Amino acid sequence: MQLNLWDWVVIAVYAVLVITIGLRAGRKQHTSEGYFLAGRRLKWPFIGASIYAANISTEHFVGLAGCGYLTGLAFGCYEWIAVFCLIPLIVLFLPFYIKNRIYTVPEFLERRFGSSVRLAFSAFMVVLSVLAKISISLWAASLVFHEVFGWNQMAVIWGVGLVTALYTMKGGLSAVVFTDAIQTTVLILAAVIMTAIGLHQVGGYAALRMKLDPVMFSMVRPATDPDLPWPGVFIGVFLVGTFYFSMDQVLVQRVFAAKNLNEGRLGATFCAFLKTLNPIILVGPGLIAAALYPGLAKGDLAYPTLLKNLMPTGLLGLTVAGITAALMGHLSATYNSIATLVTRDFYLKLRPCADQDRQILIGRIAVLSVFILGAIWAPVIGRSKSMFIYLQTVSAYLMMPFAVIFLFAVFWKRTNTPSVLACMVAALILCPTMMLNNQEHFLPFMNHPLLRPWLHGAMLVTLICMLVLVAVSLLTAPPPAAKLENTTVASLWGRGAKAFDEDDMMAVKTPLFKDYRLWLTAVSVGTAIAWYIMR
Repeated sequence: MQLNLWDWVVIAVYAVLVITIGLRAGRKQHTSEGYFLAGRRLKWPFIGASIYAANISTEHFVGLAGCGYLTGLAFGCYEWIAVFCLIPLIVLFLPFYIKNRIYTVPEFLERRFGSSVRLAFSAFMVVLSVLAKISISLWAASLVFHEVFGWNQMAVIWGVGLVTALYTMKGGLSAVVFTDAIQTTVLILAAVIMTAIGLHQVGGYAALRMKLDPVMFSMVRPATDPDLPWPGVFIGVFLVGTFYFSMDQVLVQRVFAAKNLNEGRLGATFCAFLKTLNPIILVGPGLIAAALYPGLAKGDLAYPTLLKNLMPTGLLGLTVAGITAALMGHLSATYNSIATLVTRDFYLKLRPCADQDRQILIGRIAVLSVFILGAIWAPVIGRSKSMFIYLQTVSAYLMMPFAVIFLFAVFWKRTNTPSVLACMVAALILCPTMMLNNQEHFLPFMNHPLLRPWLHGAMLVTLICMLVLVAVSLLTAPPPAAKLENTTVASLWGRGAKAFDEDDMMAVKTPLFKDYRLWLTAVSVGTAIAWYIMR
């Protein structure tokens, strides 16, 4: 399939706009706070759009549509449960982060547990970003462009990845956030157009339901479902999402840069609203492909097939721009966050007196390095049955135990450094073992129908890690009182705690229509009602 002149015009306008804004945003970035946190001056629309763009990438276009093609609308549960996963960030963790004026999530762990935990967690996040963020996004984009246009996959991986790395290296978080605002608009518009055209081709929603098995439209699956058991979704996926939105540097860095606490909370709430659209505009095309093109060799071919067969001239260019926007938004967010982690958590530990220019240079070197590593690993993703299931499996096993660490850190004052390190070691031993068992089935007790789903296996690992954390905490000395100040719920809101000072949190009095609680309640209740209707 070939792009015509108007398609290339649309793509060119998009590319020039994004690169120009990205480079202009970097012209005045001469301090580490300006480069890594955009000067802590972001307002809620940019925060929400940037979180969304950082979260959505080409693996969502391709992977969610692929899962919809194979399984149905139920995989949209990852998107709707994200609304509730954002609540711990908005209500609980964000006040801690802004109160402590930190640059990275591992900095918070250092204040609570010490430098050893900070370095271990930071290293984990860098590795996870290469294996489950950069590489999978690059592979998904290369798959789309190869299937639709016949472009060489490795050329796409190295070309788009490098361009994104270059403007991220130049502009820092300001470049990322302001280009994300454009990319969010483009990717949502492209996804809506694709879904609308597909529904029209099928004959409408009623015709779609007639052509597919009714189970394809159910958002809740039995407890023994191999991929989406309802206990695993409502407990396991919630824990994964809580980690992802409250503790993953890639997403949380945007709210670190908020102008004040309320702006950060409003931004996260805006992201929650945008996530409610995804089951329709990202999973929905997979159902449309199942109705129009049954019998595809692989589910991940559903979105490229729709793109190749349905999109007219001009709109095809817009859709290509939308997919590219998703890729570049996610990549730039990941690049910048890794640069922040490497510079703040590793380099400044070795060179605490490094000047601002040197910090920015190290951040740029880190961006280039992780791009190269991600591009090298990307072809490995192509060997998996489904890239979205690959992503969620890796995320579930590795993120759930760390979510437990954070929750215990803020809620249980007895949690100490040895217990956290023991929990990390247990996770790093058990997670690969259980992931391997999903393929080889060498653990007989895991053949029980309720333990066979991989989400339940991840929950079992998390439970064991939690017991290790509790046991070691009780068997070792409690943490010093200084480590509990401004790092536990009791220290900010408990009896005898210093009064919660809104001015100290850089917040201001806001009218009702600007109060995050109004909008968070509305989007949460609306999502719960929609989920009940689609159960």
